[in-house]
Order: sequence, then C-alpha cells, then structure tokens
Amino acid sequence: MLFVARSRGKFSEALMRYTTARLICAVLGFSFASGVYAQNKDGLREKLSSNDRSFIMQATNGGMAEIELSRIAAQNGVQADVKAFAQRLVEDHGKAGKELEAISAKLGAAPPKPMAEQQGDMKRFAELKGEKLDQAYVERMVRDHKGTIALFEKQAKSGDSQELKQFASKTLPVLKEHLKMVLALAEKKK
Repeated sequence: MLFVARSRGKFSEALMRYTTARLICAVLGFSFASGVYAQNKDGLREKLSSNDRSFIMQATNGGMAEIELSRIAAQNGVQADVKAFAQRLVEDHGKAGKELEAISAKLGAAPPKPMAEQQGDMKRFAELKGEKLDQAYVERMVRDHKGTIALFEKQAKSGDSQELKQFASKTLPVLKEHLKMVLALAEKKK
C-alpha cells in the first residue's frame, strides 16, 4: 500500500510539473504573440503594418539624429540663440522620443538601430566649430524639420495604428514651431 501511495505521489508531482510547464509555455507564447499586434479602441487586435513600422523607424532615427546634432550645436556653437534652440530641441525631441518608444514597445515594434549614414553625420558635425557649425546646424534643421513634418502629416492622415496617428497629430504642432524658430534663425544668418 505504501508503495502505491508513493508512486501516485511521484506521478502526481510529475504530472503537475508537466502541466505547469505547458501552462507557462502557453502564457509566454501568448504574451509574445500579443506583442506583434496593436489593440484598437474597440479592443480588437490589429497587426502592425509595414507603413507604421516604417514611420517608427524613420521618426525614431530622425529624432535621435536631431538630438545628437543639437547636443553638438549646444556645446560647440557660438551664437546664443542657436545654442538655445539646440537645447530646446534636445528637450522636446527627447520627450517625444520616449513617448514614441513606449508606444512602439506596446505595439511590439523592435527599436530601430542607428543608421551608418547618421553616425557619419555626427562625426562631420563634431569636427565643425563656431560659425561654421552654427550655419551647418541651422541649414540641417530646416531641411530635417521640413521632412519630419511631411512624415508626421502623412502618419496623422493615413497611418494604420490609431496610437501612432494620435502621436503624430499631437507632435506636429511642436515640429511646426521648431521649423518656424529655425527659419527665423536662418533669416538672421542672411
């Protein structure tokens, strides 16, 4: 009798471990799979589109590049208004970048890696000093902000993820304000 009780105990224990392991695998599998889908306002899950992934990649890489270029300009520039603008961009783009990162993680998008082209730009900008840096920075920010605004307008109008559309719509006024500010700086340089 004692032998049967012990065998049942071991069998039950083994069955319990097996069941627990399967349950853990199922939960982890579900968690992983659910990360690839975005939840819309109706509670239904939708697959993250390639357009939304492209927006995340472009917006993240562009934001990181503008932050790094702005840090260089804030440290090595000479004009106080250019340095103040650069510092403002570091703060604003840093905040927007964190928000986009949180949304991306929630939607299951892997964070993009910095592009080699951007790393080369950082090196070139780091070598510039004084007025040359100020001029190059202002010209670059005018060009970048025009492109970024077009990217965000497109996402706000035709993005697939509601969260990314809302993020783009909410961020557009800040980007337009930056463009207005940097255009004023460019006008002073003429």
